[in-house]
Amino acid sequence: MLTWTGRAVVVGLTLLALGAPPSPPAAAGEEETEAVSLPATLITEGAVPGTEVEGSFTMSKAETEWGYVFGLSSLQYAPVPSFGVKLVLPVVVRDPVGSEPTEAGMGDVGLMLKYAPVLLPAKQFALAGGLALTLPTGSERRELGGQFAVAPFLAAGKGLGAWSLQADVAYRWQLNRPRELEPEEEGGETVRPHKEHGVTANLTVTYSPLKWLAAILELNSVTMLHPGDPLRERVQLYLTPGVSVEPAEGWNLRAGIHLPVTSAKEVDWSLLVILTRGF
Repeated sequence: MLTWTGRAVVVGLTLLALGAPPSPPAAAGEEETEAVSLPATLITEGAVPGTEVEGSFTMSKAETEWGYVFGLSSLQYAPVPSFGVKLVLPVVVRDPVGSEPTEAGMGDVGLMLKYAPVLLPAKQFALAGGLALTLPTGSERRELGGQFAVAPFLAAGKGLGAWSLQADVAYRWQLNRPRELEPEEEGGETVRPHKEHGVTANLTVTYSPLKWLAAILELNSVTMLHPGDPLRERVQLYLTPGVSVEPAEGWNLRAGIHLPVTSAKEVDWSLLVILTRGF
């Protein structure tokens, strides 16, 4: 079941696709060397596969703990312009408020396959779909991960001169059975958590007044649908303003602040810093 936010993003993806008619064929002997070039985002998944190495750092403040995630957020290889494979290798640190010990270790590794059947350089438009797989490499007992999940997604982007619009929507299912909590952890009663699933949808507007500088504004939403979650079917909306700079050819550095705009929220705020080297 899609929320109104998810449906809005799906409609936006469809309108972007319908508004981008096929490019005219190149003249005889003329080779099309231009590519679809869309600016980097903070959370929204880009629609254009690429070859890149990306490192990121995220610091989050929630009601019960501070959280830190750093590592390689994208090891992506695109053997052809329309197809890419991405690997995510995170390290997670949990610092609970109070007397509980800090936990740190490897998080859940991510693997993504992305295919863009529509790439229109003349229109600066791209439409892609794919599958993201989460592997349970993090410790579930220490709350560092432990989920085996799959998430099909759609993504689209359209360049409009100095402006660009990008969006994605995904539906995520947890496939493995969550660990049952010990009775003493929940007042003497055994708790059997449900498998998590939910919808995420993101929309990004970027303005680039200069080739090396861009302002970013993202609208991000999360809706959990599994029974037992206190935020079930409550849309979490976040605004993520940020800035992006290109200090050198092939390099991109961007940062943003992730802020909730609804009472339904999982974090009070998050700081994101991302450094990308494209090839």
